[in-house]
Amino acid sequence: MAQAIILLLFFSPLSFADNTLQITYKGSGSSITTKQIGANNTTLILCGSNNNNGSGTFPGTTYTAHTCTNAVWNSTVDGNNNTVRMYTVWSNHTSSRNTITIDGDDNFAYIDQDEDDNVSSITQTGDDNHAEQLGTGDDNVYAITQTGNNKYAKIMAFGEDSDVTITQSGSGAHNSYVFNANYADNNSATIVQSGSGNKDADIFFYADADNTDVDLTQTGNGAHAANMKFYTDDYNVDVTQAGATNQAYSATFNCTESCTKTISITQQ
Repeated sequence: MAQAIILLLFFSPLSFADNTLQITYKGSGSSITTKQIGANNTTLILCGSNNNNGSGTFPGTTYTAHTCTNAVWNSTVDGNNNTVRMYTVWSNHTSSRNTITIDGDDNFAYIDQDEDDNVSSITQTGDDNHAEQLGTGDDNVYAITQTGNNKYAKIMAFGEDSDVTITQSGSGAHNSYVFNANYADNNSATIVQSGSGNKDADIFFYADADNTDVDLTQTGNGAHAANMKFYTDDYNVDVTQAGATNQAYSATFNCTESCTKTISITQQ
């Protein structure tokens, strides 16, 4: 299997039926599986670009070569005009793995999770969806699932031992953004957006916002918006926005000493 992959790389980029697949790889123990069905799809997979001048092989990149270890790559694209990117360029990525699955048209999926032992997945079923997972840290688990059309989700994570899940479905245009700052470790966030109304959710874990647990659910026909920021430790927040009415929620949780907070908000 590894030998077949190496032979494939010598001929990158590959094009068939207006699909483009480009793989640049360096390292050991990787298994790469890709599949593209349809037309005008583009998949880019990079472990480390091996260039003497330090410039990347992908347009607009500045990636440099390094050694990856037991990374498992898997990308399945079904439809037309989809774009998949999976890059890793820092640290050795011990036992790291990436999975992207797309069924639809005009979708964009991007995973670039550096450092070690992270589990990342993106699943898109529908059209015109956008999903990104970017950042660094060890032992994180991130998942984005988008079902329907016109969904946007982005996770920017720079902590460790965190768990973030975003699930979007329904006919509404849903938007979700999670930012996990440096040293904001051990955070957990579950975001569920569904229904015909447009949904918007932003969660910011600022530096040293450890041990935070957020469950945010937005469902129904109404337009719902939530914006939350955490500056210090020990918060447990549960927010539910449901129904046909328009609802907005905004909060900044901050304290100067050690904190243990439990907050529950329901708008219905």
